[in-house]
Amino acid sequence: MKVTDLRNPAMAGAYFGPTAAIDHNLYNVGNFTFLANYRAGLRVLRNDDLSIASFTEIGYFDVYPGSDSNSFNGAWSVYPFFASGNIIVSGI
Repeated sequence: MKVTDLRNPAMAGAYFGPTAAIDHNLYNVGNFTFLANYRAGLRVLRNDDLSIASFTEIGYFDVYPGSDSNSFNGAWSVYPFFASGNIIVSGI
């Protein structure tokens, strides 16, 4: 969503990941977006051009390697805010 004008929000574009797993709990740090993706695990995207929702996936860690389908188990959330640069992912 483009919300520079709160009276006239506009859809800037959409990101569709490489699997059918459900994207949720996204966090932006610098030029990167970290997201939990249930059965596809932690996904890391580089923000190429936010004005048109252009992203490139640059890494992932699969916490549920048995399936990438759209169901509610696997990665619950991620935390990319440690000063050390470490990222944690929790699962359900």
